[in-house]
Amino acid sequence: MSQKQSESEETDNVSALVNLGSYFDSVPTIFDEIVSDKPDIFLTSNISMLSVPPISPSPNIFDQDFSFDDQINESPMNDIHRDAWIPSESTHKILRSIATSPHGGNQIDKENLTMLGLALADEMSDPIKEAVTYFLGEEENINRNVSYLSNVTQDERGLRSLIKDGYYRAAVNLTGRLLAIYGQGYGKINHPSKHTPHSIQLWFTRLSLLTKLKQIEMLETESAPFGNLDKPDMYFTFYPELYGTRRGSMASFAFRLLIAEIPMYCGKGKRALDNLYAMLAIIKQILRNLENDLSEDGGAVKFNKDEKHDAMQLWKARKSRTLVSIVNCALCSKNYILAAEVLEQLFNCNEWKKKQADILNSAIGRIYLLLGDVSAAEKKFTVVHPENSKSASIKEFVDKAFIAVAQNSFQEALDFFKSASELDPSNIMLLNNIAVCLLYTGKLKAAVELLENMVTVKNPVKSLQEVVLLNMSTLYELHTTHSIQSKLQLLRQLNRYNGDSTNIQCLKLVM
Repeated sequence: MSQKQSESEETDNVSALVNLGSYFDSVPTIFDEIVSDKPDIFLTSNISMLSVPPISPSPNIFDQDFSFDDQINESPMNDIHRDAWIPSESTHKILRSIATSPHGGNQIDKENLTMLGLALADEMSDPIKEAVTYFLGEEENINRNVSYLSNVTQDERGLRSLIKDGYYRAAVNLTGRLLAIYGQGYGKINHPSKHTPHSIQLWFTRLSLLTKLKQIEMLETESAPFGNLDKPDMYFTFYPELYGTRRGSMASFAFRLLIAEIPMYCGKGKRALDNLYAMLAIIKQILRNLENDLSEDGGAVKFNKDEKHDAMQLWKARKSRTLVSIVNCALCSKNYILAAEVLEQLFNCNEWKKKQADILNSAIGRIYLLLGDVSAAEKKFTVVHPENSKSASIKEFVDKAFIAVAQNSFQEALDFFKSASELDPSNIMLLNNIAVCLLYTGKLKAAVELLENMVTVKNPVKSLQEVVLLNMSTLYELHTTHSIQSKLQLLRQLNRYNGDSTNIQCLKLVM
């Protein structure tokens, strides 16, 4: 068979699959503070070409080439500013009563307590191990060279190790064991217990992992008792015997963002937006208080000029992070107009450096593409001039590729992605998008070979991501009637290199 005939048949296979783009979605992640010093909303993600920007669970308008780190990251500062928050009036009254009464002199109604507990009695299992045993036999598990829950210390150090190795389900199990020590294990919902910054950090980690694993029912049940993190026992003042006169919230700001966003993952985008706008209103009040030489919660205080400046910068950064969460929530709800409006607001509320301004313009441009307004998107994107192509950045090439995709010019998009890949040959997002372009230009075999080389030879540890595996499984089904064997080879790779966090359904194997 000639190459021309072969490519023609591959093109026919592509045409036969309506809505192929639905298979090529990216799944960015939300993560927790325990292993990352970056804000969770700016964590690395891979953006697939046909989902610009991603609008699947835990969306993120920024991809791995974009960073606001030097503008939005919180710098170390006094706990009094980092922990500050404005409680509701009812909570403020209870906390004031506790602060002005002899220790133990107040009886708090249960309705004013945060009563936490696990929703699952049994521990989560390893789906990759189960799939390997089912399809390949028990003996194949000898190649599983990763850390198990029983092999790590049963403390925060062990938790860090499991998360680092990608063993998110085992990490969830360990958080359950550690929370049981605080009297917050299975069956303890609606039972009072004491809280500490450490126990709340464990909950933050657990709920972040459940979000990443898309364990929606458990996530919704276990997060519900937190409410909006405003009950009195979420503040240091509630425990004067432990923290004296220390003020502020025991829940971190990042945890507040996660709790506000959780309804979004549960299909309740409007509630999530309401939560985030309520947070934004409090942040704006905090900034007004600081501007008027008051403390964050409105009390009289004496700050020196530098301390006030640092506090203002902290809360301006948190305002920006909240706005980005609102954008992500709007994208998840496909409210692209709101997303574009809020990003424009974010663009105008700070004096960004050129790099950050370009990032925001690019993000706005991608939203215009989702709205189908290619002309408006082109105005936002940085133009890559052919004579200066050698100095063009990856972001610029990717933006131009997305413009080409929006115009159904897949060969042109392929050329731009290849140019970007030459600048960063190990970038998985770029290689994945090159494969998709090859598919849409009728080069199915080349697309399969590119991804196979990526996950078996070049960088299997980095490449074995759900979006890539789902793409490969779909390509195998188009490429051959014997796709099961190729999928089982991917399963062997997962067994060898990955933890337990991968959703095995991305291989499209039926157990």
